[in-house]
Formats: sequence, structure tokens, C-alpha cells
Amino acid sequence: MTTAYFDCQAGASGNMILGALLDAGLDKTRLLAELRKLDLPPWELRDERVQRGLIQARLVDFDIQDRGGHHHPYPDVDARIAAANLDPKVSAHARQVFRRLAEAEAHVHGTAVDEVEFHEVGAADSVLDVVGAAVAFDLLAIDRVVVSPINTGSGWVETAHGRLPVPAPATTQLLAGSGAVAYGSDVKFELLTPTGAAVLTHVADAYGPLPPMRVLETGYGAGTARLGIPNVLRVTLGQPVAPHQTDTATVIETNIDDMNPEVYEYVSARLFAEGALDVWTAPIVMKGGRPATQLCALGSNDTVAALIDLILTETTTLGVRAYQVQRTKLQRASYSVTTPFGDIGVKASYVHGALRDAAPEAADCHRVAAERGVPWRDVYDAARSAGRAAAPPTPDPAD
Repeated sequence: MTTAYFDCQAGASGNMILGALLDAGLDKTRLLAELRKLDLPPWELRDERVQRGLIQARLVDFDIQDRGGHHHPYPDVDARIAAANLDPKVSAHARQVFRRLAEAEAHVHGTAVDEVEFHEVGAADSVLDVVGAAVAFDLLAIDRVVVSPINTGSGWVETAHGRLPVPAPATTQLLAGSGAVAYGSDVKFELLTPTGAAVLTHVADAYGPLPPMRVLETGYGAGTARLGIPNVLRVTLGQPVAPHQTDTATVIETNIDDMNPEVYEYVSARLFAEGALDVWTAPIVMKGGRPATQLCALGSNDTVAALIDLILTETTTLGVRAYQVQRTKLQRASYSVTTPFGDIGVKASYVHGALRDAAPEAADCHRVAAERGVPWRDVYDAARSAGRAAAPPTPDPAD
């Protein structure tokens, strides 16, 4: 799986999204081959590296030979994308983005969706931006998208509708209900365009900080304007790293002050045999100053009844307490290593996908040490060293 993280500290536009993805490794030849399937006026892709502040970024734009009129009815734009011989998934995503744009414009201007006439976002270059983004997500096999808080800029923007506040009303409508986090700044410029908002809110699975991932590529897409901040959109591509796993279990406990201590070993073995995840005892002092033992068993929810029944049957207690707890578990991988003393099982643990430790199985170390007549610590140290060297780079998928 591939996760894409968009860092929108300078907002986003259609050409910035495409530039960032090209900079992160998108195959330009394959992109152009797909875009040529669209029935549009003759066009050429302008692709160059530029400096934005201290950052070098990729500026892409489409030079259209004949842009035609300034009005582009939504049904015509939709039909043009649908008629192209694009991959069905790519076509569907591009059409959905323009549908959302049309719905936002209709809401703002109080008209029907099919009556919407695009101006800025309906031009051929915006069609290429939107379809290009859909192609890019498909070619890069991006499965999940996370978007940072988005800087919208501030001030005013001149449009075919006249002077509008930043963010533009259609942009604000696209953000509404999407879950996106937006903020203004003292940059007097339209940093987030309607096309940028439509694409990002359509593909985003989550909004927030950079998620845990093993970074593979990064790319910078440049905006056309030179601003007081680096006018770039950064995308980071990576393999997601699973967070710590959690589940629920049940603790069963009882206080016992009248049982032969020799019974605890037998009861513990029986509890483990019945499926207990862990069993432990602790010395306590009960009422009247009587010394006692607290017996505890941890069980999965489907073993609770059997564990309670065993404790009530095999001990002298008159009752037990049970309550659920949440467990947080590191991911693990189990494997075997060869040492000078013999083969030893090892269990590795991982934090955010990175190896934390490799612990030899104690029972294996005990057995081998007894068989070879060597100190247990020597066996353990040899197995731990070999275990760290041989640890798989990632945990077992089932863990």
C-alpha cells in the first residue's frame, strides 16, 4: 500500500498537485499518453524546475492553443471526460471531482447543477489538471491520502463573477463537511483554488499531521506566483506503518486467605490450559491483618466463563471479580535462529514498524543450556545477538 501526504502550508491548486506528483516519481510519458485521450484543443505540457524561496520545485502548466469561449457548461465538461477512452476508475474520479465543483457553484449562485457554467475551472487546462490528478493517483497506486491543515491565504481574488473574498465561496463550500482543516494567513493571495480544494477533498481519507510511514519519495509542486513564503505544495509518498494494536481482555481476580500454597501452581497450569493469556499471584493483607494471596487471570472474552468456573471449582474462594481492560500490544515476528549451542526460537518486537528488540524464548534457552551443560546466560546472549541480526524487517502480517 502507498500513502500520500499533502503538506499544504502554501495551499494547493490543480497544477501544484500534478507538479508535486510528477516530482515524486509519476511517469510523465504514461501521464501524457492518458491525457491525449481527451478531446480538447491542441495543448502542450510546460514542465520546468523553478525556485520558490529556498525550495526547488516543479512547475507544470498546460499551454492551450485555442481556449475558445470563457463559458463551459458542466454537462459538456462531464460528457467530454466520459467520452474519453480512460480507465473507468480514472474517468469516474475525474467526473466526481467536476460534479463536486458543479454542486459547489450551484450552491453559491443558487442555480441547478446542470445549469452551472464554469469559468476559471472549466477551461481545458483545468480539465487536464483534474484528469491528470486522477491518472496520477492510479499510476502511483496511491491507496490512502492524508491532507495537512490547508493555508487558504487571504484578501481578494478577481474572477469572472467579479471580486470575491479569499477563500472563494466555491472553495469554502467544497471544504464544508469534508473534514478538512483550513486556516487563513497574512499572505494576501488565493493559495487554495477551487480545483485544488475539489481534488484534495475528494481523495482525502484523513486530515491532520504526517502519519507514521516509511518514506519512499517526496515531491514539490510550484505555484505560479512568487510570494513571501515558498509557494510550493509538498507530497510525501510512503508505506504506512501500522500503529500499536489494541484489543480488550478480561481480568478475573480473587483474594484467598485459606488455601494451601501448594495448590497455586496446579491452578495456574489449569488456567493456562483453559486459555488464560496470563496468570499471576500477589501477596496481600486482608481485613484483620490476615496475610493472603490475590490470584489473577487474564482471559480473552470467549474464555472468561471457563476461567471463572475453574477458579470457583479448584480454589477455596467464595467468589471472583471480573472487569474488562484494554491492551496495547507491539507488533511481533516469531522465527528461529542457529547458535553455537543449537536452534533457539526468537520473538522480535516492533515500534511503528521499526525493530525494537529480539527476545529469545526462555524455554528453548533452558532446554539447550541443560542439554549442553553450559550457563543459561551464554545461550540467551548468543540467541539474542543472532536474533537481532536475523530479525525480519517488518512484523508478521497477522500480528
